[in-house]
Amino acid sequence: MTEAATSAQQEEGSGDLFGRGMVYVVVWSMQMIIATVVSPILAHTLPLEEFGALAAAIALYQLLIVVTVLGLDQALEMQRVNDRSATRSRGLLAAGIVFAFAVTTILALTSQWWGPALGFGDTTLPGLPIGGGLVFVTLLWTAPGASVLLVLSMLQAEDRLARFAIISILSTVGGLAFGLGLLFLVERSALGYAWGGVIAQFAALGLGLIWTRPRWTGDMVTVRRAVALGVPLALASLAQFVLAAGDRFAIQRMLGEAETARFQVAFTVGNVLTLLLTFTNRAWLPRLKRIVDVGERWRTIQQARDGIHLLLGWAILGVTLGSPVLLRIFAPASYRPDDLLVVVLVVGLCAVPVASSAASGQLLITVGRSIPLGVAAGVAVVVKVVLTVALLPPAGLVGAAVATLAALVAQAGYLVWSASRTRAAELPDPRVWVFLAVVIVVAWCSLLLPTDLPWLIGRFTAGLLLLIPFARAFLRLRNGQPPFGVRQSGTDSVDNSAG
Repeated sequence: MTEAATSAQQEEGSGDLFGRGMVYVVVWSMQMIIATVVSPILAHTLPLEEFGALAAAIALYQLLIVVTVLGLDQALEMQRVNDRSATRSRGLLAAGIVFAFAVTTILALTSQWWGPALGFGDTTLPGLPIGGGLVFVTLLWTAPGASVLLVLSMLQAEDRLARFAIISILSTVGGLAFGLGLLFLVERSALGYAWGGVIAQFAALGLGLIWTRPRWTGDMVTVRRAVALGVPLALASLAQFVLAAGDRFAIQRMLGEAETARFQVAFTVGNVLTLLLTFTNRAWLPRLKRIVDVGERWRTIQQARDGIHLLLGWAILGVTLGSPVLLRIFAPASYRPDDLLVVVLVVGLCAVPVASSAASGQLLITVGRSIPLGVAAGVAVVVKVVLTVALLPPAGLVGAAVATLAALVAQAGYLVWSASRTRAAELPDPRVWVFLAVVIVVAWCSLLLPTDLPWLIGRFTAGLLLLIPFARAFLRLRNGQPPFGVRQSGTDSVDNSAG
């Protein structure tokens, strides 16, 4: 293949990722947008302890989704992209739905034992051996939620964007609408809002079953192959839960529900960037899999990685500058928002190692190597647990955020090494890292600025103005151009091992 042809294919591939691929990112991001919109409403409506309990219930839901999906969502995407016919994929979809409901039932029957260990006090339904209150509603939310995730994976792999968007929006925006309706009209409590998610997820699942038509007589060979790929991915997802949400349980037990609520607000503001990367990875995987040549696929991933790092730099600085205003919007004065600025910045910086991990993970998943993701997850969890135990008592919420950042850096380092054993990789463009270093220094210095009204207006305005360079960089990437122009490199990537 000529150098010109290779360059043209690379630009077309990365342009597609930042083009139609980004449409899927936006739809996946609806759940983040909903959380961002509803968080200040709930914080201002619910008592501090109730909001903290709801944050813990949402964290429990995220944990249960990992357990009930078991990585089959990504395995289903890869299966559907590989198959000309949807028969085996439809069978795998049915098996995943059955598994999700079966596991949820087992969790319900045992929740009276594990519920109190996670800090939930309402653990018994009258006359039934299953958990009550928030635990019960969270379980009712989990089974259809996991099944909807599988349905969305199937629709994305088939590139059925309209139906994908309808089901995704129904499960997210619908949950917001039903939840707020119940919150203000029926019961002003965390439990009342949570029931809205149950209604929305079951409605989305019903529509998804009509459009995907699961095949209830599945192929066990396909299921076993999917489980082999999916279990390490589930371990990786479990680690991501521990890194992103597991500390809610530790904070709730060690510092109380009020501190859990404060951390949830700071985390919601700072974690926006990491969530966007998570949805980007989900949206891009099937499109990357369609690039048949592995070398070309890796070059596309690396160019997209550098572009994501560039966008992250502008976004981290913008979020940090705007965080004093955002925190005041998201929570009342009782949350002491000025004390949370450092937490927001540290959580925001987590997006940098997540971007590196995502690039390496995309290559590994698309070539069928999921075990390194599970190993990297284990490394990250160990670092997270040790540092959380060590830092949370003396440093409080900042300690929890620092523990997460350190764990993500360790995870990224292992995955970069694992990916380099599959395909030799060029180092990221050094100009990207210089830019990120400058951004981090400026962001840290901005924490020293006053937070009275004139400064708040100035900081927020400066953060909004950063949307201009962010948009220019995105448009450049959308057109398939390198983030900083053409970089001279020695040789193309070559195989480094048999893989």
